[in-house]
Amino acid sequence: MQRRVATVLLLGMLTVVLVGVLAIPAAAEITRGACSGSATFPDKAADRVLDAARPKKDVFEGPLSATVGYSGDLGPGAEPSDEEIPFTGGVVIRLPRMSWQIVGWEGATKEVSAGGEYTYDLPDFTPQGTGGMQVTAWHDHGGTLCEAVVTVSISGSPGGVAVGAAAVTVLAGAGTLAAGRRKP
Repeated sequence: MQRRVATVLLLGMLTVVLVGVLAIPAAAEITRGACSGSATFPDKAADRVLDAARPKKDVFEGPLSATVGYSGDLGPGAEPSDEEIPFTGGVVIRLPRMSWQIVGWEGATKEVSAGGEYTYDLPDFTPQGTGGMQVTAWHDHGGTLCEAVVTVSISGSPGGVAVGAAAVTVLAGAGTLAAGRRKP
């Protein structure tokens, strides 16, 4: 029984530790297509533009919620068409154990570029001040696929989530040690 408890506590402790260790490394790249795109954060004092071609070593720090100006195009040589072409796309945040789409779009257009404003509000459980999260933006324009991957860190303090994770780690470690001790 003690060995089983120790094993469960050890696996729980390793899971908590691995969540922090397995944070996505900083990266940015256009993974498909010749497109370009950017988001401008007008409320930031510095480093206001997140570009799809941001250098791999640079992590963009963004707020938990904001109104951003966005722009994108299909790239060099793309010309508007005479007929409307269907499109779909979205922005997905990926964490070590989950991912969710924060915005999606679809429709039909003759244009090969777009821009405007978008307001987002990430949930409070989104990790803040803990390192990078992989964000993927993609757009399929009548079969022409474009995708960019960037690393974003949400500004703020880890707060209660970090304190809770640390407490669980300490308790799991103490429980593992206690369960593993031989009784005299």
